[in-house]
Amino acid sequence: MRPPDSEGAGRRLCLLFLVLSLFFSALLLLSCGRGDAERRGETLPEERKLIVYTSHKEEVYRPLILEFEAKTGIFVELHAGGSTEMLKKLEEDSGYSECDIMFGGGVELLEADKEFLEPYRSSYADQIAGRFLSSDDSWTAFTELPLVFIYNNKLLSEEEAPKSWRELLTERWKGRIAFADPERSGTSYTILQTILSLCPGREDEALESFARALSGESAGGSGEVLSEVESGEKLMGITLEESAWKEIARGEDLSLVYPEEGSSAVPDGVAVAKNAPHPENARRFVDFCVSDEVQRYAVDELYRRPVRTDIPGPGGEDFPVLPLSIEKMGREKNALLERWAELSKGGGE
Repeated sequence: MRPPDSEGAGRRLCLLFLVLSLFFSALLLLSCGRGDAERRGETLPEERKLIVYTSHKEEVYRPLILEFEAKTGIFVELHAGGSTEMLKKLEEDSGYSECDIMFGGGVELLEADKEFLEPYRSSYADQIAGRFLSSDDSWTAFTELPLVFIYNNKLLSEEEAPKSWRELLTERWKGRIAFADPERSGTSYTILQTILSLCPGREDEALESFARALSGESAGGSGEVLSEVESGEKLMGITLEESAWKEIARGEDLSLVYPEEGSSAVPDGVAVAKNAPHPENARRFVDFCVSDEVQRYAVDELYRRPVRTDIPGPGGEDFPVLPLSIEKMGREKNALLERWAELSKGGGE
């Protein structure tokens, strides 16, 4: 047995102390950056506060919130959850000045809840593509989010993978499709509207066929769609382009397909809440989200497409964009979700 290396042990102890010091320093900085309401909210003047509700994943919102705080000196109190959950909270809190910003969720969901939003036209509106503008400035588009199919390369070849939306309505894919519950996933609501747009005059028939193809099954959220395809539980799934590219970049053995009929590309958005307690800071946050810096970050780091015309996209495949009316999607939301819930219970029967 070799004697203990006291000098080496000392070096290791110093290194351990250094690592732990850096770790706890990072934790301290992070807690300040996130804006812990209990610790700091009481001491800051109101003009340096902002309350944000978000449905984005932490990997999306955290670096943006930290950057906004660093650039502006504004303290952000953050509340995160699913799109439906946070919009419901927005509705419930609208009369109590509890929220400044809704950050995330498809703009069709924001359109459906625009009575709880305060119109604001961003100072960058002239740089945003016309198809991404709200008719009454109720919301501001953040990034363009095309829908794609994904499949597991270990289970399907390129030839076997689905090529079109209409294929998914057939018996061939029954029980093999990963799809999130549209009551919990705004992406899935957009998927339903996309399918309906391809079946004019046969909307209910198309819904029934798709419900049968799913066998009454749905994932709990959009993230589970990816997990089910990666694990082989489902052969293919429908998700956002950015989510697919992120998983592929992480080394998952997946491929994506742009449907041959085209795909919808409904953006997610950001909006000022009605009765916002800090309206000026809320407007600053909206402008921050569509600033040149953040839009380029969304392309380079988040695998997303910008909504500004003066910023190049990530270079993904071009595809026909299926025209969906945001206003129509907003009006039909409740009725369509109720009909879908009925069909899902019966497995499309």
